Amino acid sequence: MKKSTIIIALTLFFSLPSALYAQSKSVDQLYQQYKGQENFFHLDLAGNFLDFAKGWNLEIEEANLDAITESIERVKFFKLPVSGTRARTDFQKLSKGLGKERYELMMDATDKDSGLAIYSKGKDSVEGLVLMIRSDNDNEFMVIELEGRFDQKTLATIGKGI
Repeated sequence: MKKSTIIIALTLFFSLPSALYAQSKSVDQLYQQYKGQENFFHLDLAGNFLDFAKGWNLEIEEANLDAITESIERVKFFKLPVSGTRARTDFQKLSKGLGKERYELMMDATDKDSGLAIYSKGKDSVEGLVLMIRSDNDNEFMVIELEGRFDQKTLATIGKGI
């Protein structure tokens, strides 16, 4: 689970042209709910960050992340400033909202003190991915939204690397 979290975090550093594809209204609604709070951490990347990240000589070949970086248009990452029951309720609402927006649960992995759910939108060509991460015994809840177009073969290649 820690390796997956590290790999996901690395994807935050990779983003290409800033055209918007499938921005989730549910993710945006949750973001808007907390954005004014002082301890709300968020990161929104768009533009050409691939060259910047390559300058750091990051080892991304292990999980074939270079295959997905070419498809990413925008990355939106935020950590909920709440935890416990309130955060779990927010995640449940987000899951239901994603379902209404026709996002499908692509993967759900849970451990006793952490969890990862990946939602995708689109069939042959995935238009967006939303990752919901719960860690540290329900103390940290994070959402990562990747906007762009990802083909199923690319996602399968990445899945094999993880």
